Amino acid sequence: MDKRLKQLLENPAVELKHSAEWVLPVHRYAVSFKRVKRAQMDILMKMMLLTFQETEIRRAANLAEMLLVEELFIADLMEKMLRMGLIRMEKGSVKLTPKGQTQLNEGIFEEELDDEQTELIYSPAHDRFWPEAGEAEGDTYRYAEDRAPNMETMLQVLAEREEGRLEDGLQTVVSDIIAAEKKDTARVLCQEYQLYNQEQDVYYCRVWNTALREWDRVLEGEIEEHEQLDWRKMAGSH
Repeated sequence: MDKRLKQLLENPAVELKHSAEWVLPVHRYAVSFKRVKRAQMDILMKMMLLTFQETEIRRAANLAEMLLVEELFIADLMEKMLRMGLIRMEKGSVKLTPKGQTQLNEGIFEEELDDEQTELIYSPAHDRFWPEAGEAEGDTYRYAEDRAPNMETMLQVLAEREEGRLEDGLQTVVSDIIAAEKKDTARVLCQEYQLYNQEQDVYYCRVWNTALREWDRVLEGEIEEHEQLDWRKMAGSH
């Protein structure tokens, strides 16, 4: 008798009615995502954006003269702002974009980093992402369903997992999911125990999830919802 079953039967009023092993399908997704580097906006950048907001600027030389800063340095920063979508050229003069306005208001500068890839494991039965999954053989879980993950939830999971801090107060955050493609299906071994408590006159089940390394209340609840009444009927017919 394995130790988990032994624990379940420590109460002499509890009786094992049935046990089984089966596999739960979970899906591996290859995910491409964007990350941005966030930092407090420095004084020069803030002054430049404020100037673009309030004054008509046509060339880097005009702004360099106003701010008393080297023209080449201003030109490089303007090029970077154009590339990042903070400013745009409109009828020969520089204008703030909505993105530039937002970052100016927040005082936070966001710089897009190169696209990245990672793998996420999704359990349709739980509608949750897992840190890992095993690989087992056996009969498939009888109530297995197939559904796609919610992209907003996926973004939130990535944001929590991939967020990092760099030196000098910089922070990297996940900003967007570019693509999510299902690669393959893993199969997680689960151990099911159908039990009866004579004192409480109740039929119930416990399911040990080997990937999560814990009793799985989601699967237990689903099985009980479908079968609990049948267990009592079967017991009454004997």
